[in-house]
Amino acid sequence: MRKRINKTYILIGGKRMKVEIIAVGTELLMGQIANTNAQFIARKLNELGFDHYVQTVIGDNPERLKKVTAQAEQRSDIIIYTGGLGPTRDDLTKQTISAYLNQPLIHDEVGMETIKANFKGRIMTENNLAMGLTFQAGHTFPNDVGQALGTAIEDDNHTYILLPGPPSEMKHMFNHYVADYLLDQYQNDIVLTSKYLHYFGIGESQLADTIDDLIMSQENPTVAIYFGNFMVTVRLTAAGKNEAETKPLLEDLATAINARLADYYVGEGENLGINEVLVEKLIDREQTIAFAESFTGGLAAKKVVDAPGASKVLQGSAVTYTETAKADVLNVQPQTLKTYGMVSAETATEMAENVRDLYQSDFGISFTGVAGPDDMEGKEVGTVYIGIAEAGQETKVLTPALRGSRQNIQYRSVYSAYFDIIKK
Repeated sequence: MRKRINKTYILIGGKRMKVEIIAVGTELLMGQIANTNAQFIARKLNELGFDHYVQTVIGDNPERLKKVTAQAEQRSDIIIYTGGLGPTRDDLTKQTISAYLNQPLIHDEVGMETIKANFKGRIMTENNLAMGLTFQAGHTFPNDVGQALGTAIEDDNHTYILLPGPPSEMKHMFNHYVADYLLDQYQNDIVLTSKYLHYFGIGESQLADTIDDLIMSQENPTVAIYFGNFMVTVRLTAAGKNEAETKPLLEDLATAINARLADYYVGEGENLGINEVLVEKLIDREQTIAFAESFTGGLAAKKVVDAPGASKVLQGSAVTYTETAKADVLNVQPQTLKTYGMVSAETATEMAENVRDLYQSDFGISFTGVAGPDDMEGKEVGTVYIGIAEAGQETKVLTPALRGSRQNIQYRSVYSAYFDIIKK
């Protein structure tokens, strides 16, 4: 199985530096576009070891931007702006912060050459020149995927970082330049190491209650719990002089947590996908899988194909949505369908067994149920039958109690099947 990566970062400046995000743009304030930049930056700041408590969204108004900056200075060491660096009349973030700090701007020569090259064969108006402005006494961040340069300056014990608004430009700039700038400016000999543990089939509050005493007794490592991608993640973060010092702290706490949550444990590593764990497990066991899907509509097969190594484990998939398709493609007996209905344990059993035979796989997995919005065959939304047929074993049917949106029911059903095979 491929080794999952946890993260080690430098702890900033001997302390947890406080960072504030200010997203600039009237279109954000009016709700016309989502503020995904702040979400991305916040996640990156957490990984880098910065404290981040406040985010602000403000329209393209210089006076309000100055007031918000003055407020941010009272509670934060570093202020990151995103947006307002473009060529239009209302893109005034650089000019506003320049005036506020009394720090002059200049045209970065290298950046200007790139901007002018992008306008070759087109008319370049005066306002486009503003995209090449940076702080004269500051630092320039190149824009490899756009035109507006980023810039940073230190002034009176604060650092001000100005980044473009288009998400593709901002993310590339942050990943390739800003993160290194922050570490170079503030790093010392203390490292911050994180370990990510993932659990399925348990709620966030139940998990937190199960390990509450471990959380309350810990200062180093710290423990954070959050829900995402239908799993609960526990992030452990330890501080020390080096990774050799932080690693045992993380391992000891992870062992104690997993001793209580072993029944729900999926795996370890940042950005872990349960589909990836399934494929890795099957590769390790030299086993194959096939799917018979009804209300999931091919989702189970799709998520397996998304994972590296899928070609080694996936034999095939059949989406049999109607009663006719279940009978003609999967050979579900007409009497079974007539007596028990399409949404039944009996139908799920035949679907799973027959798709395993059809594709000659080690596992045959079937999904039949009611994802909504309406009831079906007298069964309410959230009624699900998951057949799991394994070579040499008696077929079993999972009946998870599900609720929520159609998508929620589909994904939870698929992941429930994955998890059952992972835990074998």
